[in-house]
Amino acid sequence: MKRRFLALAILLCLPFLGFSNLIGISGEVYAMDGVAGTTTYRIYADFDNPADQLVAIYGLNTAPLQITSSTSFWQEASFGGPTALSINTGLFGLFPELVYDSWLTIGLDNSAGNNLTSIGFDFSAFEAGNDLIVNDIIGGTLFVLPGDAQAFPIAGRVLMGQITTDGVVDLLMNVQWRNPAQVSTDATGLTLTLSNVVPGCTDPNALNYNAAATEDDGSCTYLPPSFAGLSYEEVIVGGVPGFTTYRVYANFSNPFDQLTAVYGQDVTPLTITTTGSFYQDPFGGLTSTDIDPGLFGAFPSLEYDSWVTIGTENGPNALNIIGVDGTSFEAGGALNVTDAVGGAWYIFPDSEPTAFPDVLGRVLVAQLTTDGVVDLTMNLQYRAQDGTNPQEVGLNLTFPILVPGCTDLNACNFNPLANQDDGSCLFLDECGVCGGTGTAGCTDPAACNFDPTADCNDGSCLAL
Repeated sequence: MKRRFLALAILLCLPFLGFSNLIGISGEVYAMDGVAGTTTYRIYADFDNPADQLVAIYGLNTAPLQITSSTSFWQEASFGGPTALSINTGLFGLFPELVYDSWLTIGLDNSAGNNLTSIGFDFSAFEAGNDLIVNDIIGGTLFVLPGDAQAFPIAGRVLMGQITTDGVVDLLMNVQWRNPAQVSTDATGLTLTLSNVVPGCTDPNALNYNAAATEDDGSCTYLPPSFAGLSYEEVIVGGVPGFTTYRVYANFSNPFDQLTAVYGQDVTPLTITTTGSFYQDPFGGLTSTDIDPGLFGAFPSLEYDSWVTIGTENGPNALNIIGVDGTSFEAGGALNVTDAVGGAWYIFPDSEPTAFPDVLGRVLVAQLTTDGVVDLTMNLQYRAQDGTNPQEVGLNLTFPILVPGCTDLNACNFNPLANQDDGSCLFLDECGVCGGTGTAGCTDPAACNFDPTADCNDGSCLAL
């Protein structure tokens, strides 16, 4: 996850549909002393859906665009220009400082195949090394047509410009972007400050953390996404007479991954069923948000209510729910999310501490109290430490695992591992034989009056 110089975060879409956002604008150090005494920065618009598009950068009186430096901007006088349309990479060998010219763009850093169009900008002050300010009623716009390849993110970002200066840069920018549904959104007032820094990874949780770095350069590396399957545990037998309470967990090996959604749709169904019924307390509810531990003393069975969650055991919390009909579940039946619209219970990233794994690497997703065998199928989305949003689809778990055998402690063939009595229990007869009939007679095969049906020797055996 590249932090760089991160600015403004925008809106999060429904987790089960995938995230689609303009996260904000960011900058990173592109070169230091490319031109002696200066730092060259590159500025980006950051997205977390590869189908989003940056289509315009603009300014006008109601939404000013300002790119200012505490000193001045370096501009290559001979072959540079205000946009990447002026940058001919074929000249870099003869004019190496052209590499560090200051310019604006959308997506591309040179003129080759660049479809950028500029309308209304007066770049004369900027090209003289001064601030670029667009704040009049006419305004100015840099744009590409929707669908143009250079509008789409590469590794989650779209290049917006390059700035070379020996000062502190302050940016106030406005952009227009499109989501995968081709809905256009204006994001105004995006701000960012760039200053001379020691580049490096500044995240203490990263694998390559650099304690000497003063600004993140986007080099941080992280453990890969770490989902390790579903699991369950038996919490208590008989908390509600005749019922057993279980908890279901999503498991992770990286403590910095976080579960963000449990969801279902027609193509990826979510089902939670039991061969018996689910216990539902009158004071409980569909999610852990409805659980008030302060009521446990007066209503002890509330502690064993069946509910779904992300991490939390009770309210208040940051859990949200959309599109899930819990009517059947709250009546003791199945919970199904299988329609075309779908539904989810979810949290926004970083909003709920318990969405991160506990010391055992687990995130709680449900408590289920039942007198039967549970079978569940669910789909998860989580925010990995590296900033990606993996989805795990069609996860199945059945519990308890049934082990047939004799479950009677008084039987001579009692099986301590069995949890389902299969009718095989045997008991000692009068003669101490396990499963014997207690029939008296001669049990010596060498005797002439041997009785094969006898299992209790009565001393009547006769020699041949």
